[in-house]
Amino acid sequence: MVPHGPTPGNERLPHSTALRDGLVTASTEVADALAGLLRHDVAEWHRHGLEPVKERTVRTVLRGRLGEVAVHVKVFRADTLSDRARDAARGPRGAREAGNLLRARAVGLPAVEPVALGLATDAGTERSFVVTRTVEAAREFSFALPAEVQARVGRLLRRVHDSGVIADDLHPGNLLVDAAGEPWLVDLTSFRHGGEPGAEARAAGLALFCQTLDGGPLSPAARTLTAAYREGGDGAERLVDRRFDELCARQTRRWRAAALPKFGRRSERSCRHTESGPKRRGQPQWFWHLDPARPEPAAVALRDAARSLAEAPPTPHKSGRRGAVWLTDALVMKQREQSLARRLWRASYWLLFAGVPAPRPVALRLFRRVGLVLVERIANVSLADELARGELDAPTALAGDLGRSVGRLHACGLRNRDLKLDNLVRVPGTHTVVMVDLDGVRRKAPTDTRGRGRDLGRLLAAFRAAGSPGGDGAVGAFLRGYLRSHRELLMPVSLRRVVRRAEQRAREWAKAHS
Repeated sequence: MVPHGPTPGNERLPHSTALRDGLVTASTEVADALAGLLRHDVAEWHRHGLEPVKERTVRTVLRGRLGEVAVHVKVFRADTLSDRARDAARGPRGAREAGNLLRARAVGLPAVEPVALGLATDAGTERSFVVTRTVEAAREFSFALPAEVQARVGRLLRRVHDSGVIADDLHPGNLLVDAAGEPWLVDLTSFRHGGEPGAEARAAGLALFCQTLDGGPLSPAARTLTAAYREGGDGAERLVDRRFDELCARQTRRWRAAALPKFGRRSERSCRHTESGPKRRGQPQWFWHLDPARPEPAAVALRDAARSLAEAPPTPHKSGRRGAVWLTDALVMKQREQSLARRLWRASYWLLFAGVPAPRPVALRLFRRVGLVLVERIANVSLADELARGELDAPTALAGDLGRSVGRLHACGLRNRDLKLDNLVRVPGTHTVVMVDLDGVRRKAPTDTRGRGRDLGRLLAAFRAAGSPGGDGAVGAFLRGYLRSHRELLMPVSLRRVVRRAEQRAREWAKAHS
């Protein structure tokens, strides 16, 4: 193995120690423990005191102890040609991140302490790694934390920007809060210096950090953080530009428009939302959705049921030109041509990102140009069937919830050209309406208004054909929910224009199906 040089910028960790398996800079205690660990393959490290906590396509994160020091170890992967070319040009990512952490600490930013770096072997391939000291009793930042903590984080973000640092991946998952409520920066692989940012860049940084909130930095949940950012501190100039709110709204919309297709691509690559099975000749390939809210025994049972249904399907519930559909008590399985199955699977992720209620995805199986999409089954009949049986209660409340869902769908740039009562199911015991049968979901630019009137017109025609349950009250509740969703997501909408187009499409649809 050829040892790599010092970290970027000539920063060095204290007590440099050369190990047989590569150059590692660390304290003597950590270096001695690490020397023994490096004699083993990375895949074996879990047997030597390190517990895997995160597995991604680009890195593996483990935690444990090296000697008496509690540490986190991040091992970077470079499986693709682009990854290898980037590492060849910029140097190993472990060394880059260690240097970035040192530079952040040098300018007074609270970054985790790097204690070691080097190269390890994983299945015959060299992988760079960095070891950082664990922040005890730390948790990821959340907007549910006390206001005092949020104010500290807001001031920290202001310090980061004021120092000219550009951190392209600074979001709540990359910021820890210790037991005393103090924030700590982690994962600085994309950290660089770009000079003091302007208002646009600051707004983009805040939008990225507040990505979990509908309104980004302008959300009520972020009010304390944003106020602390504006105030700054330590002599920083207060941001009083009234245009700053407009910039935050624009950057939030821009981030969401770029993030939706990226999230959709997660449906077929290993990440925290998906487990991608190996692709072997003559064998089916599986993609499993990972739901952190589901207990492990329930997830295993659901996976076993999905595999059994796909490998030995019974008589289809129905079949047609697009494919067949199977139903069990827990699952719905749809057969589609492979490209259509992938599109249907990806649509589930789009709705998950947009916060639109839909059956939770379970698995995608691809084999011999045929795809099987498995989702959880909602234990209820469609709204059309409930109306036909006279069992539909509180239509106004249901209409309001449906308006909120369709509003979020449209505000995120999605369309569903198959919106009808047959494809809407109420969650039993609630007023939540779930969209099923997502074959008609398509993605457009969020600013593109085409297709909104068509979606609402189809739904309006179905509503009238069913006898207008709830009457004008249901229509009003739907429109209020639709408009409220756009406002929450900071998306402007001309409701009068959308309604006018919906009326036109409803008449066209009713005439064509008379």
